[in-house]
Amino acid sequence: MVGIARCRGCGTCRKRKIACSLEQPSCAQCIKSKRICTGYLRHPIIIQHRVPNNKSDERTTRAKQPVQHQSQTVQLEPIEPFHVESPVGSQGDSSPNSNLLPICLPDLHVNPNPTIRHQLLQEYLHYHIPRPEIAMMPRRMWLLRLPELTYMTPALEYATMAVCLAKLGHVFNDQVFIHESFKLYNRGLWHLQQALWNPELVLHDHTLTACITLAGYELSECPNSSKDAYINHTKGCQTLVKLRGPEAHTHGLAHQVFVQFRVQGILYALDQQTSSFLSEPPWREIPWRHEAKTAFDKAYDLLGVAPEFLAKAQMFDRLDLAGRLELALSMIPQCWDIEREVSALLDAMEKEKSRPNPSFWPHFAQDDSGQKDNDEAMLFPVAFHFLNLGVAHSLLVCWAVQAILWNGLNELYRLMAELKMTAATLGRVEDAIDPDSEFGRFQTVLARSGNVFDLPPLEHRTDFAAPARNILQSVEFCLMEDKLDQGPKMLAAPLRVATEVLRRHPEFKREVEFGDKAMARTQLRSLKLLQYYTGIEI
Repeated sequence: MVGIARCRGCGTCRKRKIACSLEQPSCAQCIKSKRICTGYLRHPIIIQHRVPNNKSDERTTRAKQPVQHQSQTVQLEPIEPFHVESPVGSQGDSSPNSNLLPICLPDLHVNPNPTIRHQLLQEYLHYHIPRPEIAMMPRRMWLLRLPELTYMTPALEYATMAVCLAKLGHVFNDQVFIHESFKLYNRGLWHLQQALWNPELVLHDHTLTACITLAGYELSECPNSSKDAYINHTKGCQTLVKLRGPEAHTHGLAHQVFVQFRVQGILYALDQQTSSFLSEPPWREIPWRHEAKTAFDKAYDLLGVAPEFLAKAQMFDRLDLAGRLELALSMIPQCWDIEREVSALLDAMEKEKSRPNPSFWPHFAQDDSGQKDNDEAMLFPVAFHFLNLGVAHSLLVCWAVQAILWNGLNELYRLMAELKMTAATLGRVEDAIDPDSEFGRFQTVLARSGNVFDLPPLEHRTDFAAPARNILQSVEFCLMEDKLDQGPKMLAAPLRVATEVLRRHPEFKREVEFGDKAMARTQLRSLKLLQYYTGIEI
């Protein structure tokens, strides 16, 4: 016997009684005839038939049921259909798949078929992730794992389709898709709540992935026009991750999703200026038990310490002289330890043998938007270009850490200079000082601590604006059109750090204005939520 057995073909070809070419995920016959490929039945289903007792020629009929994989315990098909009025292909030929199957069935219901979902994901990734040579490392991009999943829980399926339709709606300027994505988002939230109440699904990797996916939808679409939903969602993700424990994120999809969540969790702690459990040793070590840390992971290790230092810095105004001295003496050595780690990481990135080219290099700025006034020269005539987005992201985070760290060291050294003058003044006082008074406790701490004012010199670190300027000079590269959504998303947090560090100093007025204009442009690139953090209207 030659040819392909008919029983091995897809459901559509079997129904048409033609030979199937067996391509995955859709066969060429269905694509050529513009039909929906319903997929392949992996395992035969044996139906027990009982011959009726009567002798009549009537045949018993049964309603046709959709094929289900018997090995799956989770219902994957959506419970309720969603109405859509126009398919993606009607908007033009800019899509990479010219033979894209219709997303909508003839009865105008969103097609829940895995084949259609797979093509939706491929279309979304095409417009979301840059080409491989400039993109980040594949192991850090958890979105690339979604098309490989053989099944999805309902929460993850709805969340994924919501994100995909929202992006395609913006690409093709189709408000119907954007509206449908909001409906899918709401259904995804409902299914996520059901999963969190289900003991069998609450710790499932797909449940955590659905949380992160829905948070991504809120980041780009901001459905309730405020940051409250995103904050509540981030808190919920934190609770779920802590409930799962660090051992549950050591490999596979769970590890990649955890790396993405860690970025969101650290940035949220940085905004709130409160310490996070993510900076604790178990959460910094155990999830990488089977995966080597990249420069990106090490950079966020360093940034994860920043919220704790900012929280301590807020305490100075509430302390007396002795308390300020003790807190400053505890923070300065820690700052120098982090500074050495940042310098070592930057040196290691520059000396990496697998990259013969430098990590970044200067380039004459091509985009002068936001740089020129009527009678002033360009603020940054030179822009930085990078080897790829992965290197750029790691360097931007390191520069953000340096901007926070150097600014903090300058403030601590200024405080120590003031305390030194106070100590010198008290040394000239001849009258006895009450040991229980503020000055008495201050003298006690001085006597116990020794020569506390002998500090290492700051040297070039007095220019805390230097790393902030490096971030501002990276705006042009990150906002290039070929960087798609990844460039703006990796720029947003370091750019805000640089702008806020410089905002308190009037001499950097032009740099702050440049940063605000760059942030406004960043918000337009699938980051609508940022305007509720920065206050910059778009």
